[in-house]
Amino acid sequence: MKKVGIVFGCFIPLHEGHVKSMIRPALEQNDEIILGVCGYDEDRGKLFLPFRKRIELMQKKYKKNKKVTISVVDDRKIGLTGTFSEEAWRIWSNELFKNAGYNENEEDIAYTWYTGEDSYIEKLEKIFPHHKFIKLDRGEINISGTEIRNDPKKYVDVIDKTFRDYLKEQKLI
Repeated sequence: MKKVGIVFGCFIPLHEGHVKSMIRPALEQNDEIILGVCGYDEDRGKLFLPFRKRIELMQKKYKKNKKVTISVVDDRKIGLTGTFSEEAWRIWSNELFKNAGYNENEEDIAYTWYTGEDSYIEKLEKIFPHHKFIKLDRGEINISGTEIRNDPKKYVDVIDKTFRDYLKEQKLI
């Protein structure tokens, strides 16, 4: 049975916490991963990194990794913003799988979701009771995108290099 990990986020910006606590374990524990880049331009309240640019940067970072499939979910395009209801998670996850080229009910694939959010697991377990969910601990990399966006110069060393280079070009750090 093929093992496919699922990691998703807005990645505003991609940082060590994402890479070390979610993406790297998913890559190590699975044959392939779906890396969902989701959100919209003003996701998280302000335009720090445009949605299209986040997609480009994630594609650039993982383009040589054959295990990674980038799935883009434009929340606004599918009519979603803010806190998701169970129905919104259904719509969102259908888009994630469709855009990745996977069937969420494929019998010969064991799916494992990687997230640090209990509320995501709570909703997604109801939709996908046959999938596995791993709640991740950020451990020593206890940083959030919000902290980084509020003071990117202070946290420049934890921002992923691909994103850091772009932010430097834009004179945001």
